[in-house]
Amino acid sequence: MKIFAAMVCALALAGCMTSEVSHTPDGVAGDGDRDHLLTVDIENVGWYLFDFIPIFCGNPDGVNKVSSCIFKDTLTLQNNIDELTRIVQREGAYEIGSIISHEETESVWILLLTRHGYHTSATLMRR
Repeated sequence: MKIFAAMVCALALAGCMTSEVSHTPDGVAGDGDRDHLLTVDIENVGWYLFDFIPIFCGNPDGVNKVSSCIFKDTLTLQNNIDELTRIVQREGAYEIGSIISHEETESVWILLLTRHGYHTSATLMRR
């Protein structure tokens, strides 16, 4: 029973949504002779039972906090784009220089548990 409780706690902490913002020094040349403002990396991770029943997914309202949504599928590319939009507004960026998104999937215990993750990276620019 203790092993099962430990697994549930680990899964609850593993389903999360994070964002990281890296500022580059002023004067670093960017695309089209513009200066980079910052680089953003957003990740939303969730655990699924039989690859389609959400167990723990990242909480888009609790970015960078240890919070999960239980039995709610919040693992969407739209949630990553919404977080990117909030970062653009918060940081006062004028233009997105490049954006890349991809999905990762890995199975544990022969498809009993599946971990899905959406990753979005973007470079925000200023004129």
